[in-house]
Amino acid sequence: MTDKLKDLKIKTGIAKRTWKEYLSYKKEYDNEKRKVEKMTNEGRDEYDLRKAQEVLKETESMISHTKSSFLKAWQGFQDVYNAAGNDETLKQSKEYEEARNIHDDLIKAQEEDRAAKA
Repeated sequence: MTDKLKDLKIKTGIAKRTWKEYLSYKKEYDNEKRKVEKMTNEGRDEYDLRKAQEVLKETESMISHTKSSFLKAWQGFQDVYNAAGNDETLKQSKEYEEARNIHDDLIKAQEEDRAAKA
């Protein structure tokens, strides 16, 4: 396996993993937010409520952190992916095919994420 092919495979995995991490924290944030709202509506103990709000705030900061990690990984992936697209030998590899599928999936997922925020 050439160095370019290894790099493509690594960058593909990193982009995919960081996107999953980002989505995981978004899901956790939604769950924690519902939990805080439920605790507030039930008139739960102030200490418990404050702790739940701290967890919510930490989760929110992790969303920002994982999003920036993803964007960095995404840029690195795109650079390697685009370079591989100019190499006919690499374009015929299964690693490139996988990278193309991940690339298309991540573009679609990012568009859906933007649409959900709007």
